[in-house]
Amino acid sequence: MDCIYIVLLFCHSFEHSKRFTVMPHIHPSIHTFTHRYIFSSCKNVHYDLVFILDTSSSVGKENFEKVRQWVANLAESFDIGPDKTRVAVVRYSDRPTTEFSLGRYKTLEEVRRAARSIKYIGGNTMTGDAISYITTNIFTEREGARPAVLGIQRVAILMTDGRSQDYVLEPSKAAHEAGIRMFAVGVGEALKVELEEIASEPKNAHVFHVSDFNAIDKIRGRLRRRLCESKYCTPALLETAMDFSTNCINIMQQYMCCDNREQDLPFPLNQGSPTWCPRALGCPRGPHESPADLF
Repeated sequence: MDCIYIVLLFCHSFEHSKRFTVMPHIHPSIHTFTHRYIFSSCKNVHYDLVFILDTSSSVGKENFEKVRQWVANLAESFDIGPDKTRVAVVRYSDRPTTEFSLGRYKTLEEVRRAARSIKYIGGNTMTGDAISYITTNIFTEREGARPAVLGIQRVAILMTDGRSQDYVLEPSKAAHEAGIRMFAVGVGEALKVELEEIASEPKNAHVFHVSDFNAIDKIRGRLRRRLCESKYCTPALLETAMDFSTNCINIMQQYMCCDNREQDLPFPLNQGSPTWCPRALGCPRGPHESPADLF
């Protein structure tokens, strides 16, 4: 058990090293686990990714310049391209506006240049309206999102600095049900309860809060790790999860079992042999404290 945790920590430290090898005495199934998931990064995980940025009057022009640079810097974490990660930006105050849509820019440098030119507007803080907007208007094939059948994960990162002037709960639920993974970044007086309503489960992995805009860079690395280190299980409607092919995966050091659409199943799976799972009849639903619990 102890050596498993040593291996995981060692892999994190050398995630990009081509010279790294797993110690030969580790169980071969654990070798497969560490190789498959610890080496996962934003360069080999592709998303349809939307930034939702609060441009209300309380943010201010000077602070919004920091937001622009934060988006440009975070974009460097991804392998951007038509068949890789696509990036869009929506800004909002009184109403949401598409700054650029998914797939419009095909290289990292184009995305960074566009991010540094995002307009600042001022006005009210209609966060719920912005969430509804990305669900119904941005994550569509018309606006460059890829068809759901391709399995490209849809992710939205919302940054706000205060209380929304409309309701966020129902729009957020609709986004979650549409398969959008929501991260909520709060600055200053942003309400924790609203951030948690916006964010996907588990809340502690999808909610971030900093005291002011000078501190937003401090969470960039943590957010990147949330996005890049692990595959993610979206909630599943059981009646749609009929064709099972399981994978055991690592979410925030908690080990879950999912079907081939990356959906978390609430019961031990015994619908046939999985493609990669140490237990012949499938993995029990987690979280588990150690990958060894899966064997």
